[in-house]
Amino acid sequence: MKMFLFICFILFFSTIPSAYSATCDVKNEQTSMNWHVENNQLEIHFEHNNLTENRWTSIAFGNGPGMNGLESIIFSRGNDNSITTNTGFTPKKKKVEVDDVSYVTVKNVELNGDKLKVTVTRPLGPAGPRNFSLDQCVNWIIVPGGSVKDGKFKKHHGRIYFIK
Repeated sequence: MKMFLFICFILFFSTIPSAYSATCDVKNEQTSMNWHVENNQLEIHFEHNNLTENRWTSIAFGNGPGMNGLESIIFSRGNDNSITTNTGFTPKKKKVEVDDVSYVTVKNVELNGDKLKVTVTRPLGPAGPRNFSLDQCVNWIIVPGGSVKDGKFKKHHGRIYFIK
């Protein structure tokens, strides 16, 4: 009986999301990212090695299927070297609907040549116009990018990178 109560105690406290802190790292040839969760706040450090003018890259979250139903954080570079951060949603494959107001907080942006470094934060729990939550297991997807034309994000080029 004591062992049963001990196991129940461990299982109960291991499922409380506000009590943990986690850090994860991902790197490929084009991008790198690490994130840290503490006190229900997610902080993401993202780097893109070759974000040229009038291009975008993004981090997407969700369970799909495929590229449908994903929340995204989109970083774009204008022809004046300005970096813009938007959030959005993909109701259909190949299309993103950009939110009127971004629901992430940009803490730091650096552009050195074509190398972008950016840090953003957002609540781990429900956030944004769709109350999307990252406190459950979801897939993360790094989209290497595509072009920006007339303020619109065009189809991405290159292989996307899934993180489970």
